[in-house]
Amino acid sequence: MPRPLILLVGIVFWGCLGHGVLDGAEPAPPPVEIPAWVRETTGVGYTLSGMSREQREEAVRHGVTISEMNFVDPFYPYYDSQLLHKRSPHVALGKIEEEIAEYKRLGVRILAVYPPTLQGEVYQAHPDWRRIATDTREIPSVDMEKFGHGGMLCPLGPYGEFFIAVLEEILTKHRDVDAFSFDGLHHGGGCWCAHCRENYRAETGAEIPAANLDDPAFRRYQAWADARMEDLVVRAQKRLKRIKPEVALVTWTTNGGRFGHFLSLPRNMPARMNLQFDAPDQELWLDETNRGNTILPAFGVAYAWATTNHRVAFSEPYLMSHGNPYGKDSFPGHEIFRRMMLCLTHGCGASVAVAQPPRMQQELFAALDAVRDRREWLIRAEPEPWGALVMSDATKAFYGRSAGLVEERYLANVVGTFRAVTESHLPVTVVEDWQLTPEALAGEAVLILPNTACLDDAQVAAIDAWVRDGGGLVASLDASLCDATGDSRGNFALPELLGVDHRGPATSTAGDAAAALDVNFAKSLPADWHEKRRGVFQWRFAPGSFFLDDAKLAAWVGTDPVTFKGPAVRVTPREGTEILATILPEGAATPLPAVTARRHGKGRVVYLAAGVDAACWQYPYPYERLVIANAIRWAAGETAPVEVEAPMCVHATVRRQRHANRLVVHLFNDINTTGGHALPVDDVPLREETLPIHGIRVTFRPGISIKRAHLEPGGLPLDIDSSGNAPVVTVPRLDVHAMVVAELAE
Repeated sequence: MPRPLILLVGIVFWGCLGHGVLDGAEPAPPPVEIPAWVRETTGVGYTLSGMSREQREEAVRHGVTISEMNFVDPFYPYYDSQLLHKRSPHVALGKIEEEIAEYKRLGVRILAVYPPTLQGEVYQAHPDWRRIATDTREIPSVDMEKFGHGGMLCPLGPYGEFFIAVLEEILTKHRDVDAFSFDGLHHGGGCWCAHCRENYRAETGAEIPAANLDDPAFRRYQAWADARMEDLVVRAQKRLKRIKPEVALVTWTTNGGRFGHFLSLPRNMPARMNLQFDAPDQELWLDETNRGNTILPAFGVAYAWATTNHRVAFSEPYLMSHGNPYGKDSFPGHEIFRRMMLCLTHGCGASVAVAQPPRMQQELFAALDAVRDRREWLIRAEPEPWGALVMSDATKAFYGRSAGLVEERYLANVVGTFRAVTESHLPVTVVEDWQLTPEALAGEAVLILPNTACLDDAQVAAIDAWVRDGGGLVASLDASLCDATGDSRGNFALPELLGVDHRGPATSTAGDAAAALDVNFAKSLPADWHEKRRGVFQWRFAPGSFFLDDAKLAAWVGTDPVTFKGPAVRVTPREGTEILATILPEGAATPLPAVTARRHGKGRVVYLAAGVDAACWQYPYPYERLVIANAIRWAAGETAPVEVEAPMCVHATVRRQRHANRLVVHLFNDINTTGGHALPVDDVPLREETLPIHGIRVTFRPGISIKRAHLEPGGLPLDIDSSGNAPVVTVPRLDVHAMVVAELAE
């Protein structure tokens, strides 16, 4: 991660489960109150600590209101500490006081930086506090003359308490500090130091096993380490807020939306730990490694917001032309604005490094101005409920299991669904699995579980009750097959709701006979589970299927056989379940159910035994998008609050600002006039121009009473067409980003 650290904005933390194993069933502590200044901060930028007075003043003129200040680095503290005794030969002790006075003069809030698990003096003095990264009792040793920063310290033991004590000391000595920022506050995937071994043995009666996510014992250990990490942050919050209630805890998140972090397994922090920060910030990389010219960056932003329960989060778009090698060579200034507006569209504030090369500086300031001009319609906003798309951190970690395979095994299902709903302009919000509660589901019309394999018993019960009461469900593949830590149940936890029983993986060459299940299936997924359930099949819609009511599907596919390439499972339908589409393995005479539908109480359920969601990401055909979108619409059973008619390159998201009684529809033009022209693996979005889109129609659900509509920024009045049964406004022109603001009648 780059240094210096970032400036941010706030969110409440949710609490943790103490030191027990996370099972998702324990009630979370009530959220803390976020300081008012955090809720309403949008002028965020960092690198002011390395800028001149004149440069800082210019940054403030463009809306920066908070930035970083180093208090501790990996070598020295920069203040008179009683806990850290080495003194920097490069930074005089009085420098901190001078910097504080300068930030206060500028009206810039102070974000105090402390690298949380890297401090050379502590590493040298306390060998037993060092993190041991593998299953060994050998304490790591570093040549402190060559590497004065030492190595990673373990935050799960005594060093965690020391870390909190340093924060308390900083805040006690310097009450003008407004927030803290950490570069990588995590446990690194686990630790085998003597303290961790002793604590795990005392609390669970077990030994820490070697790192292997296929081993249930290690998965249970990781859940324990995750909970202990959360508890560290909860304790830090409580102690800091006792000193200064309005202080905020902010940090780079290492499991909150960045694609590379999705692939980091074992995970180094639970995604739920983002709820313990006042404001997490994700590094938004759009380089070739992070699939920048795809839907993934948008999904990453949406997920970062989801990890905060849709309160406050930030994404910092990295301004580089490539990640290999890292650099700003030939970087178009227009791309700065594009990346920051993408963040706003999908729910995160756009934090940014203010200091840029001279050729990029003015366009960076213009982008900051654009964020400032949108502030009124960004703060205190929440998603308008209708559809919820689950991205499960538990499923990613304990079902995906492999850094090299998790995209294929799980992420493809979620990202493929996100692609389909984005291109279809459905107001679907990304949520995390801990939001599968009666309270969180209450306002939604449809829930989407794309291969959400890991669900605990409380989540299963909440989903079942919600659907019985009228909710709609779309689920695929192994949804509910495993418990919260990835142990197979042997069948769905929701067979009655889904209307099918699980019969193992479907292969494209299986013939008519059902594949025999591995004898260990009821205990764990076999090693070749994912390998077995993928291939090329012949897909066919059943005559009379509601999917064929779609004119495009009827014209493109009809009841003719078409190719399906992707993962699939065998299921046996229960009574009352209708088969809407089938897949036929090579050499087989009997087709397998691909899509089923049923009623469950008052609710509607669609189950996708063929993973069209994963295929929509990995090997897409246009019909797959329509299957996903139409399944969601049918299951919802009610009109979306807002429907947008626009080209598929337009992203549309819907927010409600309750304090102002308004709906805000974000529109982002994601067209890339050179997208797809380069070698796909190395194609990075470096947009130089805008291709405007005209005549976007926004229809509000019947019953929504709008007294005034306007396009922001700029305040352009929009005529409300009420000639039909629903109010409609038309956006005359969309360049990159605009918001349709609907002021609602009382």
